[in-house]
Amino acid sequence: LRYRTRDLVVRVPASGCTCGRTFDLYEGGIRGRVDDMKLVRGTNVYPRAVESIVREFKEIDEFRIHLYTADGRQDEIELLVEIPEREGVNADRIVGELARALSQAHEGLRFGCKRVENGSLPRFELKAKRLQDDRIVIGTAGERRVTA
Repeated sequence: LRYRTRDLVVRVPASGCTCGRTFDLYEGGIRGRVDDMKLVRGTNVYPRAVESIVREFKEIDEFRIHLYTADGRQDEIELLVEIPEREGVNADRIVGELARALSQAHEGLRFGCKRVENGSLPRFELKAKRLQDDRIVIGTAGERRVTA
């Protein structure tokens, strides 16, 4: 049976069993989902890829990816981050380095990175929903709607 689950996996080339049967193995389980990808100004953005870059900055406690339409026509991506006040931590420097790292990893796509007040972003106990998509889409009949 074949299922179209839209899961992202890493396939190991055909393996064999001592009985002679061949089968596919998938390394490391499910990596993500195809429908997690968002298209922003012609660049594919995967929330998991953004998260892996954010997690390199140990000073950041929480984050949220915000997609929105600026001036009613252009998609923008903004990363809201919580960086608590700690001695020796320069939050402005961290925000700048984060914006550069995200841009380099996403083909030069400009990320707006903004520090927000501690505790202002939602916390999650189970599956985190860190992507907020408020972009406006204009349909074939001219109607405007939010993509979320």
